[in-house]
Amino acid sequence: MLMNATKIVNPNKTNLVIIIRIQCAFLIALILFRFIYEPFTYKPESLIYPFCCLLCGLTIWSLWSWYLLTKNLFNPYLLFFLSAFLFNGGQALLEVFHLNEDGIGTWDIIFETPPLSSDNILNTLFLVIISLGTFHLGALISLAKFKVKSSIFNSQKTKFSLNSRYCYIVGWFLLCISLIPAIFVLKNTFLTVMASGYNSIYLQDSATSFSATPKILADFIIPASLFLLAGSQTRYKGKLISVTVIVIYAIVRFFLGERNQAVMPLIALAWLWHNLIRPIPKTFLFSIGSLLIFVIFPLVAITRNTAGQDRLSINFLLEAFSSIDNPVIASISEMGGSMLTVAYTIQIVPSERNFQMGAEYFYALLTLVPNIFGKLHPTIARGIPNHWLTEQLNPYFASVGGSYGFSFIAEAYLNFGWIGTPIALGVIGFIFTKLTLWAEKYREPAKMAMVASFLSFFLFYARAESAMVVRPLVWYSLIPYLGVVFLSQSSSKKLTK
Repeated sequence: MLMNATKIVNPNKTNLVIIIRIQCAFLIALILFRFIYEPFTYKPESLIYPFCCLLCGLTIWSLWSWYLLTKNLFNPYLLFFLSAFLFNGGQALLEVFHLNEDGIGTWDIIFETPPLSSDNILNTLFLVIISLGTFHLGALISLAKFKVKSSIFNSQKTKFSLNSRYCYIVGWFLLCISLIPAIFVLKNTFLTVMASGYNSIYLQDSATSFSATPKILADFIIPASLFLLAGSQTRYKGKLISVTVIVIYAIVRFFLGERNQAVMPLIALAWLWHNLIRPIPKTFLFSIGSLLIFVIFPLVAITRNTAGQDRLSINFLLEAFSSIDNPVIASISEMGGSMLTVAYTIQIVPSERNFQMGAEYFYALLTLVPNIFGKLHPTIARGIPNHWLTEQLNPYFASVGGSYGFSFIAEAYLNFGWIGTPIALGVIGFIFTKLTLWAEKYREPAKMAMVASFLSFFLFYARAESAMVVRPLVWYSLIPYLGVVFLSQSSSKKLTK
C-alpha cells in the first residue's frame, strides 16, 4: 500500500548529538557576543551586514543539518523554516548580495511608516537569528527521540487498510458539505475583486455569528480534498478529484490576489502526494517552486489591485510583468518586509505597550470557541497583533482595512520580551516537529492527512500570529482526524466480535 511512498530514515544519533551541541554553542556564543561586544551598542551600523550574513549562514546550516540527519528536504519542518526565513529575513538575503536598492529596513509597499534606526535594525536581526536558531534547536531535540521500526507497516496492514478507507469516507463527507459554500464564498469574493480590486476584500464587514457559517464550511474544502487524497492510494477517481479541486481553488485564489491561500494548499497537496502516493521528482518541485515565487507572486502583487476586465487580459498581464525591474528581487523584498513587523514591535514594546505575558496566546486559544451570539469574537474585538500594529503605525491605512501582517517572532516578543522569545520559539519548534514526525513515523493516511491539512494553514504563521492557526489546527485538522479514528475503531470492534 505504501510501496511508492518515500522512505523514512532513522537519524544517526552520533551526528545528531554533535549537531545539537554545535547549535547550543552557536546560540550561547551569540548571546555572549550581544552583551559583551561594545560596538553592538555604540556602532550598530558596522554590524548590520555581518549579521545579515550570519542569518543566511544559519539558514544554510539548518537546511544542511536537517538533510544530513533525515535525508529529506521536502518535509513540513523545513518548509516552514524556509517560509520563516523568507518572510523574516528575506531583506537580509538581498543585503548580503547588495540587492537592497533602498537599504535594509525599508518597506516600499507601505506608506508613512516611521523610519528605523541602525540600532533597531541590528536588534531586529539579532532577534530573528536567535529565534530561528532556538526554533531549529527545538526541532533537533524533538528529532532526538525519533525512531522508526522497520516492521511497523507489515504488522499493521489491517489498521492501515481501515484507516485509508475511512479517510476516503471522511474526505467525501467534508467535500459534500464544503463544496457549495466554497463556491458561494469564492463567487462573492470574485465579484468584489472584479468591481474594486483586491483591497476591497478587506473593506467588507466580516460575517459574525450564524452568518459566518458559509465561510466556516467553505474552509473545509482543502482538508476534505487532502483526506480524500490520503484515502485514495489505490483509487484513481479520488486522486483525480482531490487534485482537481485544490488546483482550481489555487488558481481562483491567485486570481483574487490571495497568494498565501493559493500556494499553501498546493504545498500541502504536493507533500501528501510525495509521501503517500508517489515521490515527486526534485527538479519538478524546484521548477514549480521557482515559477510560483519568481513569476506568479510578483505578477499577482502588481496586478491584484486592478479592477474590471483588465484582470482577464493576457496582454495586460504580460505588460504588467514586463514592467517589473527584477521579479526575483521584488518577490524576495516584499516577502522579507515581514521583518519590519518585528522591528516596529521592538520599537513600540515595552516603551508604549507592556509585554502581554502570554495573553496573545490565550486569546488565540479562545478562537476554538465559535462566536454564536456576539457581534465580534472576543479575540477579534480585543484586537489581534497585526491590527494593533497597523493602527499604531498608520491609523488611516488601518481604517480602510489595510494590514501589515505580523510575525510569529514578533508575537513571541510581544508576549515575553527578549528572554522569553527564544524559549517560546524553541517550544514551538519542538511541538511542531513532534507533530510532523508523529505522522511521518507511522505513515497512517489519517495522520498524514491531518498534518497536510494543518500545513495548508500553518505556513502562513511565519508572517502572522497564533490566532490565525489555532482554529485550523483543531477544526480543520484534528476533528477530521478524530472522525477517521472513531470510524476505524468502531469497525475494528465489529470485526473482533
